[in-house]
Amino acid sequence: MAGRQRAPEPEVGTTAPSADSAPAEPPIDVPLPIEQPSWREPDAPALPALMNRKRTTEKRDQEKTIRFTPTAVRIIAKEAERRGQKFAGFVGDAALAVALGKAGLVGSPEDDPIRPLVEAIEAHTVALNRIGNNLNQISGALHRGTVPEHAEAVLVGVETAVESSYQLIDRFLREGDAHGA
Repeated sequence: MAGRQRAPEPEVGTTAPSADSAPAEPPIDVPLPIEQPSWREPDAPALPALMNRKRTTEKRDQEKTIRFTPTAVRIIAKEAERRGQKFAGFVGDAALAVALGKAGLVGSPEDDPIRPLVEAIEAHTVALNRIGNNLNQISGALHRGTVPEHAEAVLVGVETAVESSYQLIDRFLREGDAHGA
């Protein structure tokens, strides 16, 4: 017959716990701990949902409105999902980590020293797309047996764009090396 299990007997040389050794109640006047982010290594696997639930003893009940670009939302949402966090929780943790000095703040993308080069490449890409559209229109007209008036100007523009492309690539390589790329 299976009876009720009892607590294990203390080993020889040890004493059973007494009422005097019970843990004391924590003092009431102790300040609440400051919120610490659930900051983990970027490549750490996502924690199970139950482990992610309670990060702090302080409840997040303050709301702030933040504006993001569509690109920033896409990138942040993807990283938050990869870490198993909600968008708002990820942003809150990241902002708190920066404010507490636990994460490096590199500034906004607009402050990046290579930003002018990126903008030059974007503008150059737009110009190349326009030239490509013009070439397609000229090609279509030639297949129909006509030569558009602006064909010569477009071909000169192509030559200029090719030269500009080479200069931009050279600049990119020079400035990329200067920034450790």
